[in-house]
Amino acid sequence: MHVYLSGLILGLSLITTLGPQNIFLIRQGALRKHAILSAAVCFICDAILVTASIAGLHHILEHYPALRSWMAWAGSIFLFYYAILNLKHALWKSQGKTHQQIQQQTVSRGKIILLALGFSLLNPHAIIDTLILIGGSSSQFPGHQQAFLLGVLSSSFLWFAALTILTRLCAKWLSKTIVWRCVELLSGLLMIALGIKLICTQI
Repeated sequence: MHVYLSGLILGLSLITTLGPQNIFLIRQGALRKHAILSAAVCFICDAILVTASIAGLHHILEHYPALRSWMAWAGSIFLFYYAILNLKHALWKSQGKTHQQIQQQTVSRGKIILLALGFSLLNPHAIIDTLILIGGSSSQFPGHQQAFLLGVLSSSFLWFAALTILTRLCAKWLSKTIVWRCVELLSGLLMIALGIKLICTQI
């Protein structure tokens, strides 16, 4: 139980920080557009990364720093692109549109899956945290790494489920046009800041 709780606590401490993946899930939950699908894809990606890390994949990033650099540049480009889309929605595109009108716009499941994959796999901070911190921490529990893995996976499942449910419950409040545009604006600004931070780590 101690090993399981260690994995659970570490997982929660990493996944609950406000980052691109969480912003994406909040947005989908508020729009009520494939929120469960979005959360499921994010969880599956996390499960794959965590399992691979505990299996020893974290050693690759430690021995090949160039790989981390490429991940950072790719992630920053993705963040800048999506930040521009959010800012357009907040400042120009959504002017005169209500949340309900935006909600009625058709978004395919395929696009949602691609976005969820992007926010999960092109998010260098999340990948580095997962592969290095979780992988390194698991080495403290030889012979009990499965319990540690279960704890980390439980944290991802609980957080994504809670975030999806909470945003759906708050959808009425988030449906106010001014609130929604603020969410879009803050999302865009945060992603720009994260993208700049990633670039600064490579300069």
